[in-house]
Amino acid sequence: MNRFLKLVIMVVVGITTAFLLFPKIVKDYRKMPFMVEEPLKYYQESITINGNPQFINCLEIKLKDKRVDILPVLSQNSIFGFEKTSTMSKRMQAKAAINGGFFHIYGQPSGITIIKGELLCTPWQTSPRALLLIDDEGIAHMIDTTIKVWVESGHVLLPIDGVNRKPQDNEIIIYSPKYGLTTRTNGIETLSTTVRNNIISEYLTSDMQVSIPQEGTVIIATGEKKELLKTYTEQNKGNSMTIEYKLSSMHNKIIHAVEGGFWIVKDGLEVIKEKEGWVGLTTNREPRTIVGLKDDGTVIFLTIDGRQPGYSLGVTGDELAQFLIKQGINNALMLDGGASTTMVVDGKVVNKPSYRGRERMVGGAICIIYEE
Repeated sequence: MNRFLKLVIMVVVGITTAFLLFPKIVKDYRKMPFMVEEPLKYYQESITINGNPQFINCLEIKLKDKRVDILPVLSQNSIFGFEKTSTMSKRMQAKAAINGGFFHIYGQPSGITIIKGELLCTPWQTSPRALLLIDDEGIAHMIDTTIKVWVESGHVLLPIDGVNRKPQDNEIIIYSPKYGLTTRTNGIETLSTTVRNNIISEYLTSDMQVSIPQEGTVIIATGEKKELLKTYTEQNKGNSMTIEYKLSSMHNKIIHAVEGGFWIVKDGLEVIKEKEGWVGLTTNREPRTIVGLKDDGTVIFLTIDGRQPGYSLGVTGDELAQFLIKQGINNALMLDGGASTTMVVDGKVVNKPSYRGRERMVGGAICIIYEE
């Protein structure tokens, strides 16, 4: 065996030994990108952060290219229910997908959800919400915003307190077929107005749930606002009605909107708190799902696996924020993480979910639609 061949063997053995015995010495190992052409780029990274191994999947989307769209998706195409991210991706014939925002116990989205211009859900709270928005010009925005909703009939406006959620005292809520077959208001005394094919029809006072017509909506009122809805219905019965909404700080028409649980980075600064409402302590190292926005308008979807020593431990909120800033991601929101963290590319789950590698059923997803 000549000297050159012996040298090659020694180098190969040395590199292999370094990876197997001293993984922390290898600070940054990047795999080849799977998609490298505009407007999509997908790659994986195996890195260390503060001495801990982390496995990252990243999607970069150039929304200015008309071939690509970011589409929020409800599980089962309904407010309630659960579905795998990979199943939703397949159903939408998506190029890629990640799990969506946080959700309540039965799969209901945590806050404002707009899909193809239709407002599908609003939160209980009226405080500003952190949203990823896609406008009618294909531009992505990430802002804090509040929402106002109303119905209009005969140029008369009726303020609405919420969409597709359980009513509280003294509220007017509107329900669409996406909520299900009924309003689920058993045991709550309400006055309900039925709207079929956008025409206001009858009203009813009851403490039972009310059927939602597939070709219309139901408006219900509780407490003192029952009389307000009754008067509005009597004055506009037989008239056509439209549902309108307005997001503060936005002038363009909104096509899609997804609510993030909270900010990680805002205007290039770390703003994540040590304790956040949906995840508790952010000082724990956990799997994370993130949506970010670069200054040039590039949208970033990122997953970091966790809870798997030797492969990927997961990151704290502070570690995550610092990593994102170094990547030039100056605005970023936290989506549902932990066992929910999932990324799908070309129909396959490309990350390793933290519960025995099994994909979790979630309340919604965000799909990347690409027409070549």
